[in-house]
Amino acid sequence: MEKNKLTVRKTERKDIPLILEFIKKLAEYEKRPQDVTGTEKELEYWLFDRDIAVVLFAYCSGKVVGYSLYYPVFGSFSAACKVHLEDLYISEEFRGIGLGKSFLAEISKRVLEEGYSGMEWSCLDWNKPSAAFYDRLGAERETGRDYFVFDRQDLERLASLSA
Repeated sequence: MEKNKLTVRKTERKDIPLILEFIKKLAEYEKRPQDVTGTEKELEYWLFDRDIAVVLFAYCSGKVVGYSLYYPVFGSFSAACKVHLEDLYISEEFRGIGLGKSFLAEISKRVLEEGYSGMEWSCLDWNKPSAAFYDRLGAERETGRDYFVFDRQDLERLASLSA
């Protein structure tokens, strides 16, 4: 295999332990290891039994060097579906040699082949290297909206108000 040549494959059920390992690596990079509370069993249920997201592994020289996770997002105004790229991670020792760009290009190709109209993602505001990477690729920054979240307790509290 050509040096720095990237190959990509969709994960399978047997990959669950490795998927969780890469989720933990991303959480470490994002300085949020305490936020990884999901289990292999939960990943298996949501990723393979419910089939709600696509997880891809990136390989270089036969070694898994990264992963991505994306899922559909439907836009009512456009009646079109794009994907939300939840995770994109390349192991630190493989950054800066073009693999991230190659991986994102392969993800983009697959997203188009699957019939989606676009891709969105977010980047932590302190993560200047990743933001600069996306800027160099020509990604547009969305402005004019703030993102809000409900955790399970918030959902339960709000649901209790339902008649």
